[in-house]
Amino acid sequence: MSDDEVRRAIVYAARTLKLIVEPGGAVALASVLAGKLDVSGRTVAVTLSGGNIEDALLAELLTTP
Repeated sequence: MSDDEVRRAIVYAARTLKLIVEPGGAVALASVLAGKLDVSGRTVAVTLSGGNIEDALLAELLTTP
């Protein structure tokens, strides 16, 4: 899992799911969003955990296009 994929998952969680998730807690979501897990045609639950993310990092991720 790349850092960029995890960053995109954090942004997705914040903007779409309205959840603040720390990088380690976003890895499973990043795997699904990046297509690294075949979930097509399946009902899938992803556990998102932790909100321990630095304010400056979250702000940077959310303001970067």
